Amino acid sequence: MDPAEFWATGDYAVVGDLWAQPGRDLAAALPVQGKDVVDLATGTGVTAIAAAARAARSVVGVDVTPDLLLEAARRAERAGVDVTWLTADFLSVPLPSRCADLVTSTFGIVFAADLAEARRLARPGGRIVFTSWSATGLFGRVRQTLAPFFPAAPEPWHETADGIHAVAGPDGQVTEESFVMTVESAEQFVGQLERHSAPIVLGAASLGPVWPQARERLLDTVREAGELGDDGFRLPVGYLRTTLREP
Repeated sequence: MDPAEFWATGDYAVVGDLWAQPGRDLAAALPVQGKDVVDLATGTGVTAIAAAARAARSVVGVDVTPDLLLEAARRAERAGVDVTWLTADFLSVPLPSRCADLVTSTFGIVFAADLAEARRLARPGGRIVFTSWSATGLFGRVRQTLAPFFPAAPEPWHETADGIHAVAGPDGQVTEESFVMTVESAEQFVGQLERHSAPIVLGAASLGPVWPQARERLLDTVREAGELGDDGFRLPVGYLRTTLREP
């Protein structure tokens, strides 16, 4: 399936908001002021908008899905920040080489087999910084729960520091991060994934009558991962942040 068609399935804007905090934290952790930033697989623009709000000199948000960029533009306008939105696959970005001091991606470029395009865009001395779900975090466990139902799916490289180093090189700095995602209930969260998360929507459709069995295992995993709090069902979510410095 074409990447644009894939990510247009469901409504990423709904589920992406659930795990938007790492994007804001990524921008807050970087010296974005006065820098040129390119955010790959920007989605609804969380990281790009946060970088622009922190006085980056320029910000370009790149995504393959036009509808997500329209939503990102609406959000940037509401936030009162200036971001250039570019419809493109992050494997082939129509921007000049060495155009960015910071190349960022929040749970996006990890779907690529390598980081060649991000490296092309980064200036000497610049940084490539991206987040990925960890093997021991909630979404790593979700993938492991569903993996037996999809035996042909490739093993992701981005869930462990060793896997990241194998792709990005040994000098990448990998740190463990976390945030708390609060939802109404485990059942409500799984329902949102079923309706709005492209991998789950398409995966469920491919399984057909087997999906209810997979769904029950998914629901058990989510239930075990969280706990009920005063404000809802609280799910701690672990993830990895990787920083590469270009020579």
